[in-house]
Amino acid sequence: MSKRATDNEAVDDETNRYAELTIGDEEFVIYDRENHQAWIQSTVAVTADDLR
Repeated sequence: MSKRATDNEAVDDETNRYAELTIGDEEFVIYDRENHQAWIQSTVAVTADDLR
């Protein structure tokens, strides 16, 4: 995932659709680049592979 706060590039595939930001000590925001109103904030981040 990208760590850029903004992204003006077109989203070519689903793997690039979502991005993450580190916003403080152990705080993360995952957001949808196509819908900037869709986001999740958490104090824990794991990869999708770790959830399988």
